[in-house]
Amino acid sequence: MTFHRSPFLTATIALGLASCAQPVPQAAAPAPPVAADKKPVRMNGRGEITSISLTELFALQQAEQALLYDARPGFFYNLGHLPGAISLPKSADCDEQITERKAEIKAALAAKKTIVIYCTNLTCPDARTVAIHLAGFGYSSSTLTGGWEAWKESGLPTE
Repeated sequence: MTFHRSPFLTATIALGLASCAQPVPQAAAPAPPVAADKKPVRMNGRGEITSISLTELFALQQAEQALLYDARPGFFYNLGHLPGAISLPKSADCDEQITERKAEIKAALAAKKTIVIYCTNLTCPDARTVAIHLAGFGYSSSTLTGGWEAWKESGLPTE
């Protein structure tokens, strides 16, 4: 007796065997990692972002009414920055840095100081990015139009 295999018969047997097979147990999904430290609490964008001119900033700075943040990478800050500026670079831990500076920011706001952030020039987005992070915590700030390059080109002092 000769047995001929037909493709239909082979497929039927394969499906029949597959339907009888025990389901393979799925490995449980790993639990999401628990963060060791809590992320900073943000207030979801209640701070306002404006721009400030070089002339306006200079007047505020002379009257000691500005809290200045340099949003450029620390390397550039160390090469030179506006007098009194504090390095607050746009980075992955920007929110943590803002949280660490909470007392400094609140003291400046209580003294009616304007928070001003600057970066390299008009095309540099870093000052705006840091301002957005500050706004997320509820702090209003201004970005310096023209940034570091405009300050230097005007002949104003640097540190």
